[in-house]
Parts: sequence; C-alpha cells; structure tokens
Amino acid sequence: MITDMEVCCECNRLNFQRLNQKQLRADLYSGLQDAMGAGMEENVNQLGRQIILSSSFIGSPRHMHQQYQDAMAICRHFGKPDFFITFTCNPEWKEIQDALPPGFKAEDAPTLVSRVFHKKLDALLTDLLKNGVLGKAIAHVYVIEFQKRGLPHAHLLLILRAEDKVHTVEDIDRVISAEIPDSDTDPELYRIVTQNMLHGPCTPQRCLKNGRCSKKYPKPFSNETVWHDDGYPLYRRQDNGRTILIRGKVYDNQWVVPFNPYLSKRYNAHINVELCSTVRAFKYLYKYVYKGLDRATVAFSVNQDANNVPPENNEIGQYIDSRYIGPCEAAWRIGQFEMHGRNPAICRLQVFFI
Repeated sequence: MITDMEVCCECNRLNFQRLNQKQLRADLYSGLQDAMGAGMEENVNQLGRQIILSSSFIGSPRHMHQQYQDAMAICRHFGKPDFFITFTCNPEWKEIQDALPPGFKAEDAPTLVSRVFHKKLDALLTDLLKNGVLGKAIAHVYVIEFQKRGLPHAHLLLILRAEDKVHTVEDIDRVISAEIPDSDTDPELYRIVTQNMLHGPCTPQRCLKNGRCSKKYPKPFSNETVWHDDGYPLYRRQDNGRTILIRGKVYDNQWVVPFNPYLSKRYNAHINVELCSTVRAFKYLYKYVYKGLDRATVAFSVNQDANNVPPENNEIGQYIDSRYIGPCEAAWRIGQFEMHGRNPAICRLQVFFI
C-alpha cells in the first residue's frame, strides 16, 4: 500500500515535469551541448525533440550530476576525503523489535524501519561531525540509498582537518580493525562483529563474478597493516586461529569487513569504515556515491517511419524504465526525509555563453 502511494506521488511529480516543459525552460537547454553530455554524439539519429527531467527533481540524473559537481567543488577547496563510511540499517535493533506488533517482522513495518534509521543516522552524524569520533570534520557529503531487499543505508565521505588526518599505520590500527574480536575480553563487540561485519556467503546474486568475489574476499592474512600509495590499505588480519561457524561455513579474519570498534559497539549495525585518503582516483568514490538508481535496460531497434522523423529523447521515460521502489524507500520519501546532505554549502555560479 505505501509503495503504491509513493508511486502515485512520483507519477504526479513526473507529470508536472512532462506537462510544463515551457515553465521549466527546457527550450533553453543547449541541444548539442546536452547531447554531448548524454553520450548521444555516437548516434546522431537520436537527436530530436527532447523531454527534459530537470535537476530540481530529486534523484534525476541531472540532479545527481549536479550534486557530484558540488562535491568536486568541496574537494577542490578542502582536498581528498579521509574516510568512506557505509552505514546500513539493522532490522534487529531494539527500537524496531520493541515497537513491532505481535506476529510482525521488520519487513512488515517499513515506516517504522525508516524512522528508526533516520534517528540512528542523525546520531551517527552527530558523533562524526560534532563529537569528532574519527577526528574533527571540516567537510562531508552523504547519500541515502536502498537495497533491493529494502533496507536503507547511507554512504558518507568525510574530510578531516590537517592535524587529525591519518599519517601512519599506527593511526590506521587505532581507528580501523579488520579482525574478529576476542570473545573473552570483549564479548559484546565479538557478537556485533560476527553478526554484522562478516562478508558472505558469496553467491552469483550478490558478488560472485566469473567464479570470484567482486569484493575480493577472502582477503589475505597480514601480520601488520600495509600502507598503499594508491588504493585502500592492506589492513592487519592476523592468522590467530579465531574462527566462527555460521550456517555451515567457517569464517576467520579473512572475511571481516573493516570497522571502527567504537561505532560498531555504539550502533550495533553494519558500519564499514575505510581509509580512502590514499586513493588517488578519489573521483570514483564520489561517482559511486552519486551513481543514482540501480536499473537494467533492454533496448530494441525500431524502424523509423517513412518521413524519417527523429525520435523523442524522453528523459522522463528513461527515468521510469526499470525503476524499482521498495517499501522502505517509499516510506522514506513520503516522510520527506533527506536523500543527501553536504557541508559546507555550495553557491553555484551560472555561466552563460553568448
């Protein structure tokens, strides 16, 4: 029901865009410039009447590209990001389980799941941006996405001030761990890590590509953290014999997703913390964050009519094609929760060519 409501709302907003092209000043878009930006220069037959989906529509390709350009402006001023954090909702949170009616599961209450995750995300941002858990943050961007099974998650890129940046492998080990904790000295962290921070099982539906894990698990053992000049560091993963049996599969330190012990214990969720200050091609990180919606498109060639009229370039139709909306995303959007955020603010300067 809630998904149908969001589909109706989105269709109404898209209809406004479709029926008000003049008010959106679609005629001011440069046909050749937009075609080059959209990659249509390879086939000039695609050039024709355009139906524009403007950047004011949250989630549209133009909007995501605009947000990416804003993020690049932040990087140009403050430098490369230091941490790449992925925060995923945990349906087993006490706040969710205690509020569920008898006989209900978390997937039966998408509104509850979205509201609890929104509150948890606010608390995480407070810890990172105001309390300086990983260091004093001077700039950040984050984007909310939704898994196919419905759980919301946030991608966060954090830039720290110069005195708080990570410079040595000792600093990395102080902030990030990639090992199964000792169950005797810290049983709570052991439980959280073994429930939330183990990668797998690898399946073709998840990460197996040509028989190999696309995330490159299992990782190699390493007695100490190795600093890389380009790419993520090789985190310390000692072959200390710590294992756990889950659904018939034995996991060791090679399968642990990097995490911060404090954040994992505080939020009891999957919080992947990666040091990305050593990544040279950091633009890829922002392109990944602002990649937009997951879609699959199948194209069929159609013969043009006798008049050889160029087809429409319908950006609204392209946006709708293969669009997937789950219950949690529907609840999130109906609740008008933010889909992205950044700091500091960006002032866009319009450039006109005469």
